[in-house]
Amino acid sequence: MLRETRKKELKELIFLQAVKLFKERGYENVTVQDITATCGIAKGTFFNYFAKKEHILLFLGDSQIELWNQSLQIYHDVEHPKERIQLILGDLLSRFIEHGELMKHAVFEIIKSTYLVENELKSIQKLQESLNSIIEEAKRTGKLKSNRDTSIITSTIMSVYFYTLMSQTLLHSHETDMRDMLNQHLDVVWEGIDKG
Repeated sequence: MLRETRKKELKELIFLQAVKLFKERGYENVTVQDITATCGIAKGTFFNYFAKKEHILLFLGDSQIELWNQSLQIYHDVEHPKERIQLILGDLLSRFIEHGELMKHAVFEIIKSTYLVENELKSIQKLQESLNSIIEEAKRTGKLKSNRDTSIITSTIMSVYFYTLMSQTLLHSHETDMRDMLNQHLDVVWEGIDKG
C-alpha cells in the first residue's frame, strides 16, 4: 500500500512539474529531459509513468476518474443523492482549487490538441456513466422523483460542474466561491429535476 501511495505521489509530482514547465516555457519548448531534470528522476522512471510527453496531459482526466471513484466509495453511505453528488463533485473541484493556475494551463494545453481532447472526452464519458448510475439508483429508490430522461439529468449536472470549473478558474475566484457556486447551481438543477 505504501509503495502504491509513493507511485501515485511521484506521478502527480511529474504531472505538476511538467505543467509548470509548460506554463513557463510553452509546451512545445519542454522536453522529457527538462521534465526529468526538474523532478530529479531518470528518463526510465519517467517512461514507467508516461509513454510520451503528451500523456502527461492525459493524466488530468485519468486522475479525475480515480478521484471520482475514491469519492464514490467515501460517500457511498450518504443517503441523499444530491448531497452525494455535491460531495463528489466538490472533491473533483478541490484538485483544481489546490493547483488553480497549473490546472488552468493544463486544460488550455489539452484544448489545443484534437488527440488530447478526444481522450479527455472519453474520461468525461466515464464520469457521466457513473453519475448516470447514481441518478438511476435515486429514481429506483424513490429518492429522486423525476420523469425526466436520466441522460439529460446527467448531462445537465455535468454541464453545471464544467461551467463552474471553467468560469471560476478563468475568473480566479476563491475556494469557497467555487464550491458555493457549484452547490447553488446544483440546488437549482435538483429543484427542477425532482419535480419533473
